[in-house]
Amino acid sequence: MSKIGLGALAAFTALLPANAMAASDASSGFGISLSIPVVCDLDAQDFVLDATQNRISGNVREFCNSSRGFQIMASHRPLYDGETVGLTYDGASAHLNSAGISTIAFRNGARFRSVPVQIEASGLETLLAVSFSIMAI
Repeated sequence: MSKIGLGALAAFTALLPANAMAASDASSGFGISLSIPVVCDLDAQDFVLDATQNRISGNVREFCNSSRGFQIMASHRPLYDGETVGLTYDGASAHLNSAGISTIAFRNGARFRSVPVQIEASGLETLLAVSFSIMAI
């Protein structure tokens, strides 16, 4: 082989990556990182109106994978003077705030379950719609 060919071969092999050589006492390892997005959702199921007692009852399915927990909120139109709306959410009683948004429940940690809900109103001047929302902490 000519000197030019040997020189070109040497230059070409110098450009190729070399295999790593570890010392006999060297350790090896690798890191893995995983990021799971926080997902929360509510689903209202089978609500029934009892017009004679101004009561609505049903179930809400909560789902949230936040390890720090989450809050359940209720939003509605502002309540007029003399209107009251009581709510029982998973056994805990609360009254809706007249301003139109109320904190209903706090959950510590992730959860997937269905809870009973009952809403009772008195003195309503106009129709009232209550929307539940979930907010991860």
